[in-house]
Amino acid sequence: MRTWLKFIFWAGAVSGAMGFALHLFFFEVWRVPTDDPLLAASIEPTLSAGDLVVVTRQGSIARGNLVRCADPEAAGRFVVARAIGRSGDRVELEREVVSLDGKRVPSPRACDPPVIAVHDPRTDEDVTLDCSQEEFGDVAFSAARAGDRPELPTKVTVAPGGWFLVSDDRHVHLDSRDYGEVDPSSCQHVIFRIVGAAGFGDSGRRLSIVW
Repeated sequence: MRTWLKFIFWAGAVSGAMGFALHLFFFEVWRVPTDDPLLAASIEPTLSAGDLVVVTRQGSIARGNLVRCADPEAAGRFVVARAIGRSGDRVELEREVVSLDGKRVPSPRACDPPVIAVHDPRTDEDVTLDCSQEEFGDVAFSAARAGDRPELPTKVTVAPGGWFLVSDDRHVHLDSRDYGEVDPSSCQHVIFRIVGAAGFGDSGRRLSIVW
């Protein structure tokens, strides 16, 4: 019995030490703020305000990654969006569909559900958006668009050293269309949702890869 207790103790101690080391050097657990309505709308349908997520502390950013970056317009705050265009890329959004260097990524699959409702804090109205699957790099994710009232077109060539971010909510966005390109050194990769804002009982939004 004593041997088993020692084993359990040391196994717990080693696991705890490994978890602490991973947290200290590689990963950070972060709760998406609930006090920024525009950020909350822009990260739908992938994340929601209040979600508890895992963010890398180090490492490079790849196209298609969901990233958390220092807010260029508010010290101490973050923005969360998809890394789409890097140095020299020609990024275009037409009817809220992204193309790179004149090539569009097809979206043949609808989300589940295929339509989502989001509150737009800019107009204080609820908007209904079409949701479909996209793929950039090796990353597949969901993106939402307004089919009837799309945003005006955007065309930009990404400057050297910068990344152009695009919100998964293409309509109620908080991305490089608002604050310009970002320095990748200010960004970390959001890779995993531990639990949703509603708690562990929400099985649809717990323990899920979001990158």
